[in-house]
Amino acid sequence: MKTRIISGAVAIVILVAALIVNSYYPITIVIALSILSALASYEMLHNTGCVKRMTPVVAAMIYSAAVQFSYKGLFLDVELITVFYALFVVLLALFRHKTFGAEQIIMSLSMPVILSYGFSTFEKILNFSDGHGLFYFILLVNFSSISDCFAYFVGIAIGKHKLAPVISPKKTIEGSIGGVVGSLIGTLVICLIFNKITGYTANLWLLLGVTPFFSVVGMMGDLFMSAIKRDFSIKDYGKLIPGHGGVLDRLDSLLLVAPVMSLLLTYAEVVL
Repeated sequence: MKTRIISGAVAIVILVAALIVNSYYPITIVIALSILSALASYEMLHNTGCVKRMTPVVAAMIYSAAVQFSYKGLFLDVELITVFYALFVVLLALFRHKTFGAEQIIMSLSMPVILSYGFSTFEKILNFSDGHGLFYFILLVNFSSISDCFAYFVGIAIGKHKLAPVISPKKTIEGSIGGVVGSLIGTLVICLIFNKITGYTANLWLLLGVTPFFSVVGMMGDLFMSAIKRDFSIKDYGKLIPGHGGVLDRLDSLLLVAPVMSLLLTYAEVVL
């Protein structure tokens, strides 16, 4: 517990520092996301034990890092680099088919693309075109990470009924409800603070209305990643973050909430 809290506090400090530096040097967030994306692909392919050979793992890491610059328009076109990566995986499948089977091929083709897209939406939200990107980004953290924290502590305190016993035995219905309530409180506090500091008045009732939806989406992302771990018989994706596990263990819910939030902001014309 103590290690988990300390690691969480350090992560918050690093995040705040990164956001401050990014306000002066916008490339900072892209570099950070490229590193996180590469690490996530490594964890998903190598640490699960799914992909046995290092060649496709390294290729996935390079793709995942490079594509973050592509999404920002600082490198080759996203479609072009994705096609080249897919061709490389196909060639490996053709020439190394005895040691690079169907499951490895599917995971190598799909997961780096899915994960890297998820990470790219972090930057898109932070730099959203209406000028309120920081507000949206902090809400994103609230919808997933703050909700996770409340769910964790409420689950420990009063959790009795299992939410998904086969996938994640420790998660409870009580904890999930606590996560939703926690994210609602977080939304309210964030709106009040931003209004006080910047004068920005968000549509509070709309935000409170969509907060449970995003909180549930975050739980779905968490359970999805847990299901993969369960299938590969591993407890954590890595050991990078003491008390939490790997990058995917800490950012699992964010990687589903961020794309959904980005799509709503972009296409549904939701005015927050």
